[in-house]
Amino acid sequence: MVKTILIVDHESNLTSALRFLLEQSGFRVALASSGTQAEAAMAETAPDVALVNTTLPDRSGYDLCQRLLQGAGAMGLPILMLTSHGLAVEREKAFSLGATDFIVKPFEPAAILGRIRSLASGAA
Repeated sequence: MVKTILIVDHESNLTSALRFLLEQSGFRVALASSGTQAEAAMAETAPDVALVNTTLPDRSGYDLCQRLLQGAGAMGLPILMLTSHGLAVEREKAFSLGATDFIVKPFEPAAILGRIRSLASGAA
């Protein structure tokens, strides 16, 4: 079964590169550039994993993480937070809100692909 990955990030260069990487690796990809778009995409695609930037144009990625996990059908949704800030407090905040994993940009393609594969393999 093909797993769907929702990428929520407003940086088009990053989302294009991630989309290419994931599609070449056999995943289906849905994109959202804001929290509002991400909530709509959740309803449409029911992703197996969500990658969420901590900084979005319309709200914080932390707020979105919390909202996605509270939404219907999101039970157990793995969320990988993406950030440019490697501070321990940022990591702790993400985990306290329910994020499954956390990665600091810039990251190696192999590193994020490995994490996504791991999260997707645990998804029902």
